[in-house]
Amino acid sequence: MKPKKPNELTGVIPILPTPFSEDGEIDEAGFRKVIDAAIVGGVHGLAMFGLASEYAKLADAEKVRLTQILVEQTGKRVPVIVSITHHSLEVARKEAAEAMQIGADALMIMPPFFMAPSMEAVQNHIAVITADTAAPVIVQYAPIQTGANLTAEIFAALHQEHPNLAYVKVDVVPSGPMISRLQSIAGESLKAMVGYMGLHLPHDVGRGAVAVMPTVSLGHAFVALFGLLESDPEQGRRLHKRLLPMLNFMMQSVEMLIAVEKLLLQRRGLLTSAYCRSPKWTLDAMHIAELDRLCLDLKDLLPFATATKGEIA
Repeated sequence: MKPKKPNELTGVIPILPTPFSEDGEIDEAGFRKVIDAAIVGGVHGLAMFGLASEYAKLADAEKVRLTQILVEQTGKRVPVIVSITHHSLEVARKEAAEAMQIGADALMIMPPFFMAPSMEAVQNHIAVITADTAAPVIVQYAPIQTGANLTAEIFAALHQEHPNLAYVKVDVVPSGPMISRLQSIAGESLKAMVGYMGLHLPHDVGRGAVAVMPTVSLGHAFVALFGLLESDPEQGRRLHKRLLPMLNFMMQSVEMLIAVEKLLLQRRGLLTSAYCRSPKWTLDAMHIAELDRLCLDLKDLLPFATATKGEIA
């Protein structure tokens, strides 16, 4: 990894899952184990309440408790990013203030999309929350999931008005054009991160992306991948090619991604249950058989992910 500047967010910053017990309650012990395992695996930050966190299935009090655990368990070892997801500006401001008070190092804003707000309302939502803090702010650009088709010009204007809005998480395929457009308009002061499990990460890094937000189960593999893409891009491309079948399998839908992620973490011994709150994706026997084949192909990178005896009953 290249040397980081103060408050800079770069590298591999996984989106954490919300672990549940078999009765659908939050598994606090499992959450702490996942946090520790990710940090030991070398990640450069941790983020919570992304799409892969099942944020829409959490009560407000649960989100507060998970934020408290995340900040406490991380213990300043890596930056903590908390995503602000509420559609009401008034409530989102309270969410952001509470996250910062608890100890978050940065915020990620999901633009409101429920009931199709005007673009002016969306921009105001982002601007007001950003103005409330001096901490780094990321805006999530996920037009397929949210329908909020923000442009690079809008991001650049918001950045010019609020310099701490310094990152855009590009959650769309293809991601390259938005990354390049951001750089051409705003220069290096407005940086791009990518989600979508880094499906095109070598290309994205080549265009200037400074971070990737995958899931935790593949965190160790992504740390190796990101380092190679910076130091030896050809080797990095080869490693990415090995990972692609797994990434494509997981990214068939967000709910499927969550289900696979929790099963992999359960196999690793970090979670006692792979439970997902409803509505959810249920992996059938053929899904699990394919996952086993993919894990076997990556056994040097995911040695924990082999199936347990009798799992495909």
